[in-house]
Amino acid sequence: MDIEIKKWGNSLGFRIPCKIAERFGLDENSIVEVTELNNSLVITKKKTTPTLDELLASIPGDFEYPKDVLDFVESEPVGKEIGEQVTFVRTE
Repeated sequence: MDIEIKKWGNSLGFRIPCKIAERFGLDENSIVEVTELNNSLVITKKKTTPTLDELLASIPGDFEYPKDVLDFVESEPVGKEIGEQVTFVRTE
């Protein structure tokens, strides 16, 4: 497939056809890495760090904690673990 390169400010750019973008999971917010290899340009989609909302949304509705951590998850605080402020002092 031939794609024409156009001037974009002081840089050059090209458009990725919709079908190719869909096939590789690219959208207008995707980040790609461009590398040179054997006199060619290689474009690789970068993995992004998921947001907390995306991570939480990925937890299945029927998720259950494993038995070995269930007691910990359901236990109450036993002391000053929550809300206690710790101050670190650097000494040399």
